[in-house]
Amino acid sequence: MPQYVVNERVTLIDALDKVIEKGAVVVGDLVVRVADVDLIYIGLRLIATSISKAEELMGRPILNQSREPTPEELEYVRNLETEIAKAESNISTLIEAGNPKETEQGLGKLVLTLVVLLKRLMEREAMRRIQRSSLANIDIQKLGLTFMALDKKVEELKLVFGLQDEDLNIELGPLGNLM
Repeated sequence: MPQYVVNERVTLIDALDKVIEKGAVVVGDLVVRVADVDLIYIGLRLIATSISKAEELMGRPILNQSREPTPEELEYVRNLETEIAKAESNISTLIEAGNPKETEQGLGKLVLTLVVLLKRLMEREAMRRIQRSSLANIDIQKLGLTFMALDKKVEELKLVFGLQDEDLNIELGPLGNLM
């Protein structure tokens, strides 16, 4: 008999991560009718899952994790490192940006919340892939630097809009917190 946790609040990000981790299948048929005459048939077959779950189901990795990095990938890593350094140097100068208008702050809050939500979902999948050893070292490095660069940009934009980390965790009423 399964054990259920009582009164534990689950966030939307936890629920979305569980769907991605376990996978979801949507199957449906749609018929468009006009004047009781079937005109268009649409067959829907959708599988939404993480790469790690797809690899598990296929019984093999999708990518060769032991491959050597390409020159393009190495250039990508160098560019990310430059972007991280640039964002870090801008953060201290942006503290004096002043108070942005309420509308801008609301829009900034919405956009940054979505960015952070998607980033956290992708980080969770990246960790699953790393734990399963299904990524090349260069892919792990690129992912880590990309997430670091994104963190720095989010930090920079939070300063511009006068937001704190807790401002990005939206309360969803009966659904609980977003993250």
